[in-house]
Amino acid sequence: MSPVVQNTEVLTQTLPPSLVARPSGEAAARRYSPPALKPTPHPEWMEGMLVSLQPEWEAACWPSIFRDTAAGKHPPLLHWQRVLSNFFFIVESFPKYMGLSLAKTTYGQRPGDASSRRWLLQNLGVEARHAEWYLDWMVAIGVNPDQVFNAKPLPEILALHEHLVEMCTRGTLAEGVAASNWAIEGVTGVWTEKCEKPFREYARDGVRIDGVSMMWLKAHARYDDAHPEEALEIIKAAVSPGSQECERVVAAARKSLKLYTAAIEACCAV
Repeated sequence: MSPVVQNTEVLTQTLPPSLVARPSGEAAARRYSPPALKPTPHPEWMEGMLVSLQPEWEAACWPSIFRDTAAGKHPPLLHWQRVLSNFFFIVESFPKYMGLSLAKTTYGQRPGDASSRRWLLQNLGVEARHAEWYLDWMVAIGVNPDQVFNAKPLPEILALHEHLVEMCTRGTLAEGVAASNWAIEGVTGVWTEKCEKPFREYARDGVRIDGVSMMWLKAHARYDDAHPEEALEIIKAAVSPGSQECERVVAAARKSLKLYTAAIEACCAV
């Protein structure tokens, strides 16, 4: 018997669209996706913001423990233990701050808002692992996580946390992003990049240095360099130049930087 002749018209009707040959010249379907955040020229008000905040930015990047570690001066391990123990409260809460900012975004209702939404969602996915990586670092330097979970944070840590919650809850999207993603993530990317290698010298103090214990430090040193610039793009898209919101954004970021510096120094106080 001769082979059965297949009805190609029926096959074309029943095959999934991805398997049906397209006529010559027909464009392939593409998934809808908002554009990625890319650097654009800063408006005048933001240029002024960056200049005016430079002293607070530098102070937040380089409290004594970070400055001395980067310079190879090997601050007391106890200071690092105090910093990591107290700042776990902020690290663990960071996805929560971002979730509050995410709640303020829309999809297509305001220019650039869908891109901001996508950026926050992607960063939340990254942040999901950071608390555990941070705990690995704490354990490696001799800190008991159970004691940290039940400890009351220093007043300076609580002040920073309360400010971030306030800005991400009651502030605008731009105020929240300026206070958290630009200010806190931004300075963290600076000092981690300079401290990652010198910190390995704490092996002589009994600190376990390996891929597990160094993951949080390495990750922030390598990817946070782009986050401040991307956060600025969210702020620019959300703020109308010349509005009073410009001043509020600057104030939100300035307070974050000051509180961060005060909290780090409080951890190292004798």
